[in-house]
Amino acid sequence: MLVLACYCWGGSLRADAKDDYLTAEEIEQLREAQEPHLRLKVLGELLENRLDKARAIKDPASVKAKPPEPKPDKKKNAKSDNPSDAAPAEKKPEPTKTKSFLAWMEEYLQCLEELSDNVENFSASPMEPKAYLKSLNKLESTLQEHAQWIDQIESQLDRPEKKVVAEISDLLEELTEDLRQASEKTQEQIKLLKEAEKARSSRRR
Repeated sequence: MLVLACYCWGGSLRADAKDDYLTAEEIEQLREAQEPHLRLKVLGELLENRLDKARAIKDPASVKAKPPEPKPDKKKNAKSDNPSDAAPAEKKPEPTKTKSFLAWMEEYLQCLEELSDNVENFSASPMEPKAYLKSLNKLESTLQEHAQWIDQIESQLDRPEKKVVAEISDLLEELTEDLRQASEKTQEQIKLLKEAEKARSSRRR
C-alpha cells in the first residue's frame, strides 16, 4: 500500500525510456514538484518549451518573446577575503541540440502523455484544491492555444509530421476533456470545504 501511495502522489515520473527526452535539470524539477499543482505547472512549462522550439522552425513569427532573466545581484557576488564565502561556480548550460520539427513534436507528445497520466492520478483528491484548480484552468487555456496553432500549420507538414501531429491532436482533445472534468470535481471539493467550514463556524457561536 505504501508503494502504491508513493506512486500515486509522485505522479508518473519513472526512470525509464520515457525520461530520455528530459534534460537532467528538467528531471530534477519534476522530482522536486511533488504537489499536484506544482507538477502540472512544471509539465506545462516543459510543453511550452517543446512547442516553442517546434514553432521556431515552422512558424518563427508565432514564438512569443520571453522576458529577460533577472541579472545577478552584484553585492551578493562581490569577492570576499574568506574563501568559504566565495560564490559557488555557476553551472554550465547544457549544449543546445539541433533537432528537427518532428523530433520536437515527438518530445511534445511524450510530455503530453506524462501530463495526461498525472492529471489522471491527481484528480481524485488534490492536496490544495484552490491551487490545483488554478493550475488546471491555466493548463486548459494553454492546451487550447496549442491546438489552435497546430490546426493552422497542419497543411504545411509532410507525412511523418502529420502522423505525429494527428496523435497529438487526439490526445489534446482527450486531455482537455479530462481537465474540464478535473476542474468540476475540484470546484465541488472547494464548495464542500467551504460548507464544512461554515458549519463549524456556526457550531462555535
